[in-house]
Amino acid sequence: MILSAISLTAVFGSSAMAADLSEWAATGYRAASEAGLVSYSVVSNNLKDSITREEFCELAMNLYKKLTNEDLLVPAGSPFSDTDSVAVAQAYTYGIVNGTSDNTFTPNRLVTREEMAKMLVSTLTASEIAFNIADGATTSYISDFADGKDVSAWAMSSVNTALNYELMTGVTPTTLEPLKATTREQAIVSVNRSYEKFGVPSYSAMSLPEITLPENGAKITSEKFDIKWTEAAGAQAYHVIIKDSAAKAVLLKDVDTTSFTVSSSALANGSYSITIGAVLADGSEVYSLPVDFTYSYVKNTTKPAAAPSTTTYTSSNPVIQSLLTTAAQYLGTPYLWAGTTPSGFDCSGFVQYVYAQNGYSITRTTYTQWDNDGVKVARSDLQPGDLIYFGTGGSPTHVGMYVGDGMMIHSPRTGDVVKYTTIESGYYNNCYMGAKRIVK
Repeated sequence: MILSAISLTAVFGSSAMAADLSEWAATGYRAASEAGLVSYSVVSNNLKDSITREEFCELAMNLYKKLTNEDLLVPAGSPFSDTDSVAVAQAYTYGIVNGTSDNTFTPNRLVTREEMAKMLVSTLTASEIAFNIADGATTSYISDFADGKDVSAWAMSSVNTALNYELMTGVTPTTLEPLKATTREQAIVSVNRSYEKFGVPSYSAMSLPEITLPENGAKITSEKFDIKWTEAAGAQAYHVIIKDSAAKAVLLKDVDTTSFTVSSSALANGSYSITIGAVLADGSEVYSLPVDFTYSYVKNTTKPAAAPSTTTYTSSNPVIQSLLTTAAQYLGTPYLWAGTTPSGFDCSGFVQYVYAQNGYSITRTTYTQWDNDGVKVARSDLQPGDLIYFGTGGSPTHVGMYVGDGMMIHSPRTGDVVKYTTIESGYYNNCYMGAKRIVK
C-alpha cells in the first residue's frame, strides 16, 4: 500500500480523527478514495456503522470497473421490485449478487463479514482475474480463529480465499466474527485491498480535493463561514458533506464551484467534520480527508426577538396529544435540508422524528411516506396528527402534520423554522394533495 509509510499525523495532522473514521482505517480510506473506489451513499453516512447490501454493490461495481477498465453495462431496468439502484442491477447482471427472492433484493439489509467475502470473491470472478479459489471443504485459514467454526458452509470457500489473499483479516488476532455486520470502513478497506492485490493501482493524490478553509481544528464563531477546497482535475461537480459529532450528516449539498457558504440556519453549535467529494468526468468519485471544526456562534441578542407562539393544540386522544406536544417542542428549529434531528429538520425528517419519538416508524422521504405509510383520509375527515401532503405533480414535495383548526406544524424551507401555518389559503390550500393517517 503506497501510504503505509505515511504516519497518521502526516495524513490527518495533529487534530482528533473524524468521528466516523477509525485510525486503523485511515490509510485504506485515503487509498480507496484516490483510486475512485468509494461512493457518495457510503461516505455520506457514518463510516463506523454497518454497510447495506445496496451500498456494497456500489463499492463492488467500482472495484469491477477498476479491475477490468471496462465501461459498465447499464441494464434497461431493475430486476427487483424493492430497489431501482443501477449498481444493484449491474451487480446482479454480472453475477456478483443474487436477490433475496425472485423479485426482491432487500437493499437495506446489512452485509455480514462472510457475505462481504462472498461478494468480493464474486467480483474478482466476474472480473476474470487470475486467482485461486479455496476449496469449500478447506478450513486451513479459518482454523486460526476461535470462531472460525461459525462460518457458514456456503461462505467457507470465499472466506478462506479472502483470508488467504489478505482481502480481509480477523477483527482481533483470534476472532473473525463472520456473522457480524460489516462496517462501511471495513468494506472500503477490503475493497481497496482487493484492488491493490489484483489490479494495477493508479493513485493520484493530486486528484483529491483538499480542504483549505476552514483549517483542521478551527473554532468558528461567525454566523456565516466559507468552505473552500482545491480543484480536482476533471471534476464536474462537488459534494459537500458535513457531519456532526455523532457522524450523522447534517448538511449535504451539491455545487459546481470550489467553495460553499454555511450559515447558522444550517448548523447548531457543536463539533463537526467536513468532507468534499469530486464527481469526475467518467462518473467516478474521489473524496477529501475529513477536516474537523467547532461551530460556536452566539446570536446577537441586543435586538428583540420575536415572541414565541403561544398557540397550543390539543386532542382528547392521548396518543395524538403526545404527537402534538412532541411536535410543539421543536417550534423554532431551523430548516436543514436532509435534516432528521433537532439540530435541523427538513419537512419529512421532522414528521418522521416526531412519530419516532412516540413509538411509530415511518419512512424517510415525503414520497415514500405518501406511497407506503398509513391510510389515506379525505380532507373533510382530517384529525390532528394526520400527515398532509402538498405538490403540483404526481408525487408530493412537502409534508406537514395537521394540528386542527385548519393549521399544520411543519419545517417549511431553507431559511425558515418549524412553525404553524394555515392550510386554508395560499400555496398550501391550492397545492393540497391529500392526507395519510398513521394513528387510527
